[in-house]
Amino acid sequence: MKFKKLRIILIAVLTVIIGISAFNIIKITHDYKTADKANTKLQERFVQEVDSTKPMADEEQIQVPISVDFNALTQENSDIVGWIYCPDTPINYPVVRGKDNNQYLRADLNGKYLVSGTIFTDYRNGEVGADPNYIVYGHNMKNATMFGTLVKYKEQSYYDSHPVLYFLTPEANYIIELSAGAVVKRDSDIYQTTPKNSTIANITASSTFDSNIELAEGETIITLSTCSYEFNNARYVAIGRLTRI
Repeated sequence: MKFKKLRIILIAVLTVIIGISAFNIIKITHDYKTADKANTKLQERFVQEVDSTKPMADEEQIQVPISVDFNALTQENSDIVGWIYCPDTPINYPVVRGKDNNQYLRADLNGKYLVSGTIFTDYRNGEVGADPNYIVYGHNMKNATMFGTLVKYKEQSYYDSHPVLYFLTPEANYIIELSAGAVVKRDSDIYQTTPKNSTIANITASSTFDSNIELAEGETIITLSTCSYEFNNARYVAIGRLTRI
C-alpha cells in the first residue's frame, strides 16, 4: 500500500516537473521568435544594402555595405547612437545608450521586455571618439543572434572570414578593424573608458586569433563584449581600431 502511494506521488512530481520544463521550453522558443521578429522588422524598416557596383567619388574611400535611415530611426528612440553591422553574420542591429547599463539589458527600443535586449554602449561613454575606449555590449544568444557570434572569434578561421565590422552613426560612419579577442573577467579594466595600456597589451598577448592590426597609443579603440562560460562571470571581448570613414 505504501509503495503504491509512493509511486503515485513520484508520478505526480515527475508530471509537474515535465510540465514546468515543457512550459519553459515553449516560453523560451516564443521569446526567441519574438526577438528575431522585432529585430528583422527594424532591419527591414531602417536599413538598405548599398549597391557595391556603383562607382565611388573617391577611389580610396571605403565602401560601407549598408545605409541606415537615422532620421526615421532616431524618431523611434532618441537613445539610439548608431548601428553595428558585420557582413555575412547576424550582427545587424541598432545601438543605444541608456541611463545605465541595465536599461536595455532585456528591453527593446520601446522599453518592453525582450529576451535578447538591445545592443547598447556603456552609459559612461560620450560621443564616438570622445573616449579612448568605446564599449558595446550584447547578449550571447543561443541562436547566434545579437552578439552570439562574437564568441566565434575564439577560432582563427572565423576572424579570417570576418576581420572587420562597421559602426554607423547619424554623424559619420566608422570601420572596426579587430585586433584581438580574449576571455576576461567581468570587472576587467577593459571595461573602463580609458583602459590601461597594459590591459590592452595583455588582451593582445592572449588573443584567440592573430591579426595584423597593431593598436597605437592614443588611437580610439572599440570593445565588443558578450558573455562567455569558461568560469563564473566570464566575458569574451573583441577589441579593435575604430576609424572614421
